[in-house]
Amino acid sequence: MDPNPVLHRVLDRYVPSLPQVARAYLWANLPAPAVLIAPQERLKHYQDLAAFGRTVYVNPGLEAVGEVGHYLFSFEAALRPFPKDPDAWRIVLEVGRTYLRDALLDRLERLGYGRDGDYRVLGEVLEVGEARLEFFGDVLERVLVRGKPQARYVLPARPGKAEAWDSVVVAHFPGPVLLDWPALAPPELWPALEGRNLIAFGRGGPELPAVHLPFEPLSPYRAQLSRFARDVRAWLGEGRQVVFFYRHERSRDYLIERHFQDVPHRIQNAVRSFDGLLFVPGAFEGGFVHREEGRVYVTEELLYSFSGAARLRGRRLVGREVADPDALSEGDYLIHPEHGIGRFLGIETREVLGVKRDYLVLQYAGDGRLYLPIEQLSLLRRHPGTTDDPPRLSRLGKNEWARAKAKAQKDAEALAQRLLVLHAKREATPGYAFTPLPDWDPLIEKNFPYTLTPDQKRALEETLKDLETPRPMDRLISGDVGFGKTEVALRAAHRVVGHGKQVAFLVPTTLLAQQHYETFCARFRDLPVSIGMLSRFTSAREERRVLEGLKRGAVDIVIGTHRLLSADVAFRDLGLLIIDEEHRFGVAQKERLKELREGVDVLTLSATPIPRTLYQALVGLKDVSSIQTPPPGRKPIRTILAPFDPALVREAVMFEIERGGKAFYVHDRVASIAQRAKYLEALIPEARIGVVHGQMPEDEIEEVMFLFQEGAFDLLVATTIVESGLDIPEANTILIERADKLGLANLYQLRGRVGRREKEAYAYLFHPPKLTEAAERRLAAIADLSDLGSGHLLAEKDMEIRGVGNLLGPEQHGHIRAVSFEVYTELLAEAVRKLKGEAATPQKRVTLDLAVSARLVPEYIPDAAARSRYYGKFAELQSLAELARLVRELKARYGPPPREVEHFFALTRLRLLAEKKGVLSITEDLTHIQVVMGRWPLDYDARGLRSFPQRVEVTQHPPGFRVEKKGLEPGQYPQVLMDLLYLVG
Repeated sequence: MDPNPVLHRVLDRYVPSLPQVARAYLWANLPAPAVLIAPQERLKHYQDLAAFGRTVYVNPGLEAVGEVGHYLFSFEAALRPFPKDPDAWRIVLEVGRTYLRDALLDRLERLGYGRDGDYRVLGEVLEVGEARLEFFGDVLERVLVRGKPQARYVLPARPGKAEAWDSVVVAHFPGPVLLDWPALAPPELWPALEGRNLIAFGRGGPELPAVHLPFEPLSPYRAQLSRFARDVRAWLGEGRQVVFFYRHERSRDYLIERHFQDVPHRIQNAVRSFDGLLFVPGAFEGGFVHREEGRVYVTEELLYSFSGAARLRGRRLVGREVADPDALSEGDYLIHPEHGIGRFLGIETREVLGVKRDYLVLQYAGDGRLYLPIEQLSLLRRHPGTTDDPPRLSRLGKNEWARAKAKAQKDAEALAQRLLVLHAKREATPGYAFTPLPDWDPLIEKNFPYTLTPDQKRALEETLKDLETPRPMDRLISGDVGFGKTEVALRAAHRVVGHGKQVAFLVPTTLLAQQHYETFCARFRDLPVSIGMLSRFTSAREERRVLEGLKRGAVDIVIGTHRLLSADVAFRDLGLLIIDEEHRFGVAQKERLKELREGVDVLTLSATPIPRTLYQALVGLKDVSSIQTPPPGRKPIRTILAPFDPALVREAVMFEIERGGKAFYVHDRVASIAQRAKYLEALIPEARIGVVHGQMPEDEIEEVMFLFQEGAFDLLVATTIVESGLDIPEANTILIERADKLGLANLYQLRGRVGRREKEAYAYLFHPPKLTEAAERRLAAIADLSDLGSGHLLAEKDMEIRGVGNLLGPEQHGHIRAVSFEVYTELLAEAVRKLKGEAATPQKRVTLDLAVSARLVPEYIPDAAARSRYYGKFAELQSLAELARLVRELKARYGPPPREVEHFFALTRLRLLAEKKGVLSITEDLTHIQVVMGRWPLDYDARGLRSFPQRVEVTQHPPGFRVEKKGLEPGQYPQVLMDLLYLVG
């Protein structure tokens, strides 16, 4: 490479304010030999100078002495001990040279190599270490190192022979010495460099006069690719050449395809003269304009960088075992339907009449204790109380619980009456009937590329049916993110527009408004429908056009954020209001919504229904459509709870990148988000990282989000600004830092950013090693709800954890505190059913009391928390198919089960079958087992009963069957009883 005219100016000088790529440029342009010394973590930016046509020796030793090149040392490596006479401590072996055998073997012995132990002589072949030397006489004909031929090989002294070395490495590698971050150098370095030409890229060490070069540093682009593209064109227009150093081929291809197709460009392995844009691989940082050379050097790091802050130091990556928060844990508050609120003390094994069973131990007020067979776990409800805010424990035998429940029931009945009046009032309000339009309705279906799921079809039918009635619709469509709620809303809007009325679609964020706007424009492209958007991104001119169009009726559909709720927005004839994620709007906005809703059909979309909405949906006072079936091919999101672990972060992001996807990283602190992005760059250098947060200028937010969607980044570091509605199909991993600080609805929405397509998606929720009880409960709830379509369950848990707040008003709050939200909701639902004249459906519960030793023994599942969790899973089973899957899971994890565990499986099978057949109880006495049915007369296979192996008597009081135990072992009871129940209709 031709020497640059600026180079003679830098010897024995301090060169301030140079970006790293300029430092690498200077070093590469110094004639060899030349030395650069840097902190260990900075070596990666200098170790490959192929882009400048140079070879670098990284932390060289005896093997490189005498080689002419560019030497790179860390501060520590530069001070390693070294012999004053390197040639006395090594053998340089070159193909074609003559080596006298006896002299060579003698040198090997003196360097610490022992015959047959460290080297072997096989005729004219000498094997030493990893090298094989092949001679012809005394001439070295071939050198193989690890099987590969080499022209030159240096054999250093055997390790352990260096005790007498009294020099340091850097003293034996000549040339000027460049110092990167000299302030971090150890004091011992300076005596070793005495008398050498120095070039310092920072203060520290010997005082050197400063020199300023014709290098103009560039500021970070913060992922504003359009600004970068404009600058490149401007530089080329000025006659400069532009070199772009890229780390990722994906970045290079993206830039060429999206921004530089029309610009002269070339891809090279090294910097060459080219009148255009040159793409060269290189892991450099920063960028600068070389004014004298007429060339601009830009790096990928500069393009996507968000801060000039120094990188964080590399950290040791230590994996931690992840605790399972799913298990029922000691100290939880549980509600028994008859005895009330007790505190869970643990699971205890008890032997009664020779039968071993596990029992739940519940503590009640006044040292009362209840031992409940583990099979009755399904009777219990969790109470959301924590040790920070404990509920009042019930007293056994004092009727306290029954009295509290009776009071709550009375209150629920009064509330139900009030709500039904409101419901009836809405039913009586006149509205507009949007009748079917046979010619218009099918037009919207033509460009829908998917098939509606059964739930989508049902939701659409229910919505259209509501629109057709002459009363205002008020329907909630609840469904997980990506389950197709928008499609139902879009078709409802189509029907309303067909009747000549207007539609307003209200969304919580600008980005979501843009996405919905694009979706609606694409679907209504070939139809005579005018669509407008009102948001922060709308230009003043476009805003005036939309506002005027809404007044005149020229705009049919408007999509917007809370801007839609401003006083200057007026509609000529509003027919339908669609509200997406109503819980994201504030109190004032909700008041304005109430005004808009007067006499207008309303469709609310929610993945996590707000508590009031959910509450009404639960008790039948609001029309609700639930989309719980995922689109074909969708898989549940796997949720991993863990203390923050850099190793896990890297593993998760790399897994996603390697399968061609993208990832979100949520860091909800604007002040430190740039620093976190830098840390992640150091942790995952393979990833292209973008940053977005709410305090960035609006156009920057839009551009970064657009670029992430288009594929410019692999990892987007963001605040919770990304929680709403973004549809990025390739994003299938999300990592959430300090998940314990976020609300359940936030977590659920954030998790919904991923898993939109067929690939399995992952959500990593990171938390501190110690959690408050409420935070632990919240995270456990979100991990619990990994099944697709669990938004309804989430909102119920959210109400339990947060308490009900102003959900039902202060007068209800006391009753809910006394009996829990879940029990109060059941009482309310029951009251509504009574007022409507509907029959209550009793819950099926089977009492099993058989002398069979059946439990999950500690020898099989050693971890107590895991046993609790599995007991919980068995209690929740609803079908034999679910049981079979759970048994397979246990066998895969813990191996073949022992007898007591097999008995537990068998009793669970019996319980599930008994529930299906309408059995009330199965008990035994000394000679018989009594099966009590819930009806008379009995429907059964009489012939099968006559040929049954055991003697069975049909009983009318109680209705059921009496089975003789003679000849049966207790372990055989479950199978015999199941065979009997299969004969029952």
